[in-house]
Amino acid sequence: MVQSSTLGLVAISMAVLSVEKIAVHSFVQPQGTPVSSSRQISFPLHMSVPLPDDMSSNKWDKSSQSSSQPDDSGIPDANSLESSSSEMSKFTTEQYDGRDGAFPLPDVAEIPETRQLRWERQALVQSKFASGDAVFELRASIAELRRELVDVRTQVEDGVFKVEAEMKMAERRIKQLEQEVLTLNGRDAEFMYAVSLELLEKARDEEDEELVEKYMVQAEEARLCIPQLNMHGLWVGKYGEHGYEMINVTYSRDTLVATKVTGDQNVPKGEVSFTVDLSPQSSSAESPSSLEPIELNPKAARQWGKSYLPRHLGKGQ
Repeated sequence: MVQSSTLGLVAISMAVLSVEKIAVHSFVQPQGTPVSSSRQISFPLHMSVPLPDDMSSNKWDKSSQSSSQPDDSGIPDANSLESSSSEMSKFTTEQYDGRDGAFPLPDVAEIPETRQLRWERQALVQSKFASGDAVFELRASIAELRRELVDVRTQVEDGVFKVEAEMKMAERRIKQLEQEVLTLNGRDAEFMYAVSLELLEKARDEEDEELVEKYMVQAEEARLCIPQLNMHGLWVGKYGEHGYEMINVTYSRDTLVATKVTGDQNVPKGEVSFTVDLSPQSSSAESPSSLEPIELNPKAARQWGKSYLPRHLGKGQ
């Protein structure tokens, strides 16, 4: 039980790292389109075929043995047609990336306007929020400002400031700190997602359709920028002595569900390997069940491309 839980935890930490590398820069096509849990994630098509070792000298290529010129009758012979077809469909190894023999996607493919607009919107949304190590640095700054805010408020309530000028200065500092905390919280996607959901429920209770629509869009945009909530799909991980196995990640609201695609004696194929409750919490609420991220040493940070690895509590079997 302990081992499976740990494996689930490691898989989530590593998967979050991989997902964070999928970003939209300018108008470049993303590797996947992360959306809310009510929709399916989509990936670009990628065709892969095995290539023979002697592709560069295809024995079926008869172009060097025949001529494309027609005979005296004006009708090309069979060899000529075969040569022409071979020239049009022949590929060389220079056209492949050398990793899996996959045909390269055409660079001149026309991109639909609706898809282009969607990518532009995603790029704009993601620019609003911090990502990667910047998220943890942001939260550290917020925590420091909040501690100072609590300290100044406590001094005001205890009557520490006897002079009126000092009291006014303290009140200005309180307002300044509150504004800074509010601004920085707006850069935290998880905080904005949590707040948007709370405001959404309130708007629904009040039957305010305009606010309901507003907070639904706001929550969806914030959720799009939370890596651990956009990991739909197949993942491969090492399960100890069982070797590499595959899981399928889906979501039930904000709970990640990892289902085994390849089974073993512990968890058969088709069974749930682990689940993780990823319900958002605002940075103002310290949850006793939250885990601090793993801070990597410089060597490991260079290897992973980041200084922190996030962790989440999960339940495995």
